[in-house]
Amino acid sequence: MMKHKTLKLSVLSIALTSLLTACGGGGGSDEGSTTPPFASKTVSGQAVDFYLKNATVTLTDCLDSNGLPLVEKTGDKGEFTFKTTEKCQSSAMTVTGGTDIATGLSFTGTLKIQKTDLQNFNSAAVVVSPLTTLQVYAGSAGIESLLTNLGLSAETLAKLKASNFNLAGFDPVKDASAKDMATIFVIQQLANQIEDSLQSISKSDGSVALDASKATELAFGALVKQLSAGKLFTDGTTKLDTTVLQNLLTTVKADATTAINDNTIVIDNSVLDQISHSVSTVADALNTVVTTGGNLTAEALQQKLQNNEGGIQDQLQAELLTPVYSDFKLANYDLTQIKGSATAPLAIGLSQLTSNLNVSFKMKNATTSLKDTIKLAFALHGIRGTAQKDLNVTVNSIQATFDNTGNLEKAIIPAGAKITISSTINSLKNATFTIDQDIKVSSSNGAISLQALIDSNATLKGYYNQYYSELATGDAINATAYVLPISYVIDADLNLPTSQANFNGENFSAPSITAYFKLN
Repeated sequence: MMKHKTLKLSVLSIALTSLLTACGGGGGSDEGSTTPPFASKTVSGQAVDFYLKNATVTLTDCLDSNGLPLVEKTGDKGEFTFKTTEKCQSSAMTVTGGTDIATGLSFTGTLKIQKTDLQNFNSAAVVVSPLTTLQVYAGSAGIESLLTNLGLSAETLAKLKASNFNLAGFDPVKDASAKDMATIFVIQQLANQIEDSLQSISKSDGSVALDASKATELAFGALVKQLSAGKLFTDGTTKLDTTVLQNLLTTVKADATTAINDNTIVIDNSVLDQISHSVSTVADALNTVVTTGGNLTAEALQQKLQNNEGGIQDQLQAELLTPVYSDFKLANYDLTQIKGSATAPLAIGLSQLTSNLNVSFKMKNATTSLKDTIKLAFALHGIRGTAQKDLNVTVNSIQATFDNTGNLEKAIIPAGAKITISSTINSLKNATFTIDQDIKVSSSNGAISLQALIDSNATLKGYYNQYYSELATGDAINATAYVLPISYVIDADLNLPTSQANFNGENFSAPSITAYFKLN
């Protein structure tokens, strides 16, 4: 019995051993497994307008623990690094902000790259550039034909074709000629100018008409349309073809108007003229540097701009800064004086109150004549002890014209514009009326004058005179101007607060200035 039992156990042991061996058990080698464990990879990147330092790189398909896209910052030469993870092996990227090291200007545009396999990327660095951005918006358009019409050199095109147009592996600062780099830079400046201008447009309630994403789409969409149809630059140069550029900007205006879908917003042609003038001047200046610089490399061109050789950086800065409203004054007082008036009210004679109620400003960075439509409100708040009396006047349309140095040449309330009046004085009823003829409201010193507005309309003058008769020497009066430009924005460096103007049904959000006065 013991012999038979031992034999059975031996047979069972052999059977189990065979079974384990067949299943890969028993401590043998793992020859059946073909998937290696994930190994994180450090990926280098480069942000190029010329190189962009301190820019923000957003990996749009890689999320952190809070569900937000991962973000990296670029170094002094546009470089950045990040490590792949099991959950972040492929991603699209967006680059915003930072400073172009060649021009010294803040980068206001957007660079993009399509979703890329970062774990298996073989080039030295993932480059995010104007060319990769063009590729993102190319759609069905062939990238080879777009780059050919862009005017890139045969050498660069051959290099790109050999890489199967792996634009993410092409750093134009290192791999292109000075002419090619200048060409790439110019199209990005054109896109920047378009984006900045479109993002500046406000709706009548003060909200933004187009966000940054849509503005970028419209800018590069217009570039793709033009480069699909033909060339943008004159042959062999970095000079823009004037007629072609005008056609491109006309396309931008039409597409933006459709996207905004608000018939009260009209993009003035002076906006397009400003863009055309600025970018064309930059293109011409770079063409001079490239053609007189011999066999110049892109890196050498970047260095020339950084060193401001021949004043080239100064020239580019003067042209590429977007026009913004600046140099504000209210009642002839500047912002520093106005800020101090909150604690130390400014003295103003009762008899001079009306003539002093004006708001003035300039258009900083203007290089051509500019036009804009402005929505404006004046709010007067009189205080005597516990008694308070208000008068509010809103004009929904003032057409302003600025000369090429940014000074206000004229301001007109056009026929058909609407004026609203509201007051806390019981004898005054709120009113809204439409102007039946153009009214000039600009004064000789380039200010928009409340007195000119009051004197232009009998109804408004009657309301104001009643309000004025309620005031007396010794009263405190706070005057607020709400200024809402439609086509341009107010310089953010002024730090003007955004306030809500809501008077007799006319409701909008706008930058505001409040001055505090004591009547004497």
